[in-house]
Amino acid sequence: MSKIFFTKLKKKGSSNVKVIPIYRDDKNYFFLENFLKNQKFLNFKEVEDILKINFDQDKPVGYILIKDEKNIEGFLGTIFSKRQINGETVEHCYLHSWIVSKKHRFEAFKLIIPIIEKNIFLSTYSPIKSLEGLYKKLGFEEVEFFSKFVLSFSFIGFKKNNVSFSEEKSHFKEFLSSKETKILDDHIATNTRKIFIYFDNNKKDNLFLIVKKKTKKYFFTILDIIYISNLNKFKLHEDKIGLKLLRKFKTIFFKTNILNSDDIFLNRYLVKNIKKKVYYHNKPLNFKFDILYSELLK
Repeated sequence: MSKIFFTKLKKKGSSNVKVIPIYRDDKNYFFLENFLKNQKFLNFKEVEDILKINFDQDKPVGYILIKDEKNIEGFLGTIFSKRQINGETVEHCYLHSWIVSKKHRFEAFKLIIPIIEKNIFLSTYSPIKSLEGLYKKLGFEEVEFFSKFVLSFSFIGFKKNNVSFSEEKSHFKEFLSSKETKILDDHIATNTRKIFIYFDNNKKDNLFLIVKKKTKKYFFTILDIIYISNLNKFKLHEDKIGLKLLRKFKTIFFKTNILNSDDIFLNRYLVKNIKKKVYYHNKPLNFKFDILYSELLK
């Protein structure tokens, strides 16, 4: 995005509408909840669940578009975090729930300006179509990924198994790398399960999963595999890991979010493969795709 375009963008819109950060203990939070309950674009309960995800208590849960110091006309949710990427600590902000009242839709861009000005790593997954063009104009990089659903029962039949599972915290602390330990610590408070997997009783030969069991309509159960610490090792043992996951969680489907649909569960019974998009701004060099630190944890 050019500096000229950004400067013009900042000057657009009316002067009686401004953007301010909002915190959970903010005096305006009650009015934000009312705004979110009354808007018709997004499900309030889903947005409320996302707002509970917080990796940095000192940062705002979002930014509001406020008119005449009292009327909330828009909201853009933020999930701030400090991530370990390529051995460095990187400040990251995930964007979600961009909602603006119809009469102020032309000023929606104002909500993202103070976030872009922080010059930090930004990301957002599968925004609505009307926002995709705006993200591109603002200099975001578009990347496709896939949500892949496979039938878990296709793993039945692998009887010999050298794979062990543990949720014992001491195993994580003793054998995980500093990077994986930070991911574990950051996600302890999220409503997910953390699985330590090791092979042939050798805890040094391991990998780490973050998963979540979900129940969808018609009572279909899904195990959402949110994070895999070592994809190559997982692929090497995926038949045996899949069987253990099936026995442990007893779900009908496994779901993964991956850049390449052939990366995992290649020879399994594929139920659905949904193409989605992620948008990045200031993406660190050699950043590896994942859905951590985002609304997809809910």
